[in-house]
Amino acid sequence: MMVSCRINAALRQTLVSALAIQLVFGQGDFCTPENLNRFSGGTWPEELDASLYWFGHDDEAEKATGGASKFYDPTKPTMLYFHGWTGAGGGWTKLCKRLTTRCHADICPNGGGQLLVNDWLKAGWNVGFFYWDQFADEACVRTAEQKLWFDRKGDGFTWKSYNVGTGQVAVLNYEAAASQPSVSDMCADEVRRAMGSFSGPEVRFVGHSLGAQLATRCAALLHVENHRASPQRLALLEPYFSKHSNMMFFGCNGAKITTSDGLDDFAAQSTVEFVKNLWESKNVVTEVYKSSILTEGGSGESNSAVSQLKKLVQNGAAASAEDALVGNLASGSQNGDLERAATVVKYEPDWCSGVVGGSMVSSSGDVKHIGCRHCAVMPLYLLGFGRVAPDLQPAPSLGIAEPGSAIRSCETPAASCTNGQVREWIQRQLVLQRDQSWNQVGGQNTFDGIDDTFTVTPTLEETAQLGLTTANSIVLSTALELPPANQVPLWLQILTSPLFLIPAVAVCIGSIVGTVICVLRSDGSEDSEEEQELTGSRKDAPSGYEGLIAENGSDASFLTAGSAGPLLPQEQGPLATELRDHLGRLGYGP
Repeated sequence: MMVSCRINAALRQTLVSALAIQLVFGQGDFCTPENLNRFSGGTWPEELDASLYWFGHDDEAEKATGGASKFYDPTKPTMLYFHGWTGAGGGWTKLCKRLTTRCHADICPNGGGQLLVNDWLKAGWNVGFFYWDQFADEACVRTAEQKLWFDRKGDGFTWKSYNVGTGQVAVLNYEAAASQPSVSDMCADEVRRAMGSFSGPEVRFVGHSLGAQLATRCAALLHVENHRASPQRLALLEPYFSKHSNMMFFGCNGAKITTSDGLDDFAAQSTVEFVKNLWESKNVVTEVYKSSILTEGGSGESNSAVSQLKKLVQNGAAASAEDALVGNLASGSQNGDLERAATVVKYEPDWCSGVVGGSMVSSSGDVKHIGCRHCAVMPLYLLGFGRVAPDLQPAPSLGIAEPGSAIRSCETPAASCTNGQVREWIQRQLVLQRDQSWNQVGGQNTFDGIDDTFTVTPTLEETAQLGLTTANSIVLSTALELPPANQVPLWLQILTSPLFLIPAVAVCIGSIVGTVICVLRSDGSEDSEEEQELTGSRKDAPSGYEGLIAENGSDASFLTAGSAGPLLPQEQGPLATELRDHLGRLGYGP
């Protein structure tokens, strides 16, 4: 259905209000003592808190300490989540709002409250959230996006502070920008600090919207130095990239945007290069999940969802609302190159119609409930870890598929798939040299995911008909789980383990002490043996020569190597005189 090109003032205001309400994701009262005390001891949001927090069961949280703690074990696999833009509807900072592991009522149906990571925790994973919400709280989304990559003006970048007592919002400059020139650098520093002793088998980064860019660049910075907490898998949920060359959309402050105003394609192209390089050099697999038109380029057809959104914008529906979704996020673009380097799964969350704060827009298709749709993929992915990967329709033939293969255990990529199974699907796409994607055809109206089904394009049958059997054979074989490219070798892990180092150091110290003692004793023993020899020679000598060697050993030097015989002692005294007389009688003498 096409949206009318004429929108009266009343409908326009309704549209703007509805879109703004949606993207605020629920402006409930989060400035409670209980919520404030969860983060940075109650000093947030007045003070800056760009930190990593670990989560436990029942949405308990603790700030990362840099070592093992109540909710963090450095020997366990770890998932880190990165949120997106928080500047909608006046910003989240003044609402004291943060995403946590308990789903909010404006994202999940039935009033929210679902615990999103319990299955991860039960499986022995650490779960962490990196918060950059006070930097992401910008009225213009592209301003927040730029902070992920650089300090545009070279004078630092801003963050928001909110005093709960006075209700005062302040925009402050980040003073450490010289050493941390971007939010991504801050992220890498925080992961290094929090996970410096990490020795677990796997790290996975999950980023939503702008957080997908952050997760990718933070991962690349860690991989450059082969940090032990570098991720082996990237899950990019609704990856958002602003495209400022698109003159069709209104930008921030109600003005059109030109390429000189922002990043243009820099962020999208850089993210693609990072993903490709991480795949080729570090064995990192990337999966992309989409659930709204905000990250779709559209087909160009007049009745497509994207075309409907364009018409709304062209006719001024959002021109008067700086914080409206169309005026900010709607300038996003599809990143086709990224999708060709990853698996791509597209959800259709029609259950968003029952979410609190749903859209009042009288339109059709994906334009409806756009805020919920953009966020829906976040709970779908996290909850999917405890579910079997969705089935394909039509069901593929599994006759020759080996156990653990992608087609048998991971028909549709999901959080529960192994890295090796996701890798097989990516390899299939690379061999096909054409786009591969999964599109939801069942379960669109339910949130629990048990009835979700998808189609994959191209199907295995279509691939076989094209004679590309090699591509299909990849997903039929048992998936191999490659060790992390940055994994410390087992022998080095053993050598650097505290269980080995402590006794090893003790043995070394004991050996050194023992050696010193032995040397000292050895010197004394040699003196004793020498003294015994000389004492024995005294017994053979005439009576009265037993005191030849004085206590200080000074008279022991009367023999000189290379001489024809013993030299006559030059020392004075009755004993020396007697010895010279005796040697003289034996024929030695002057």
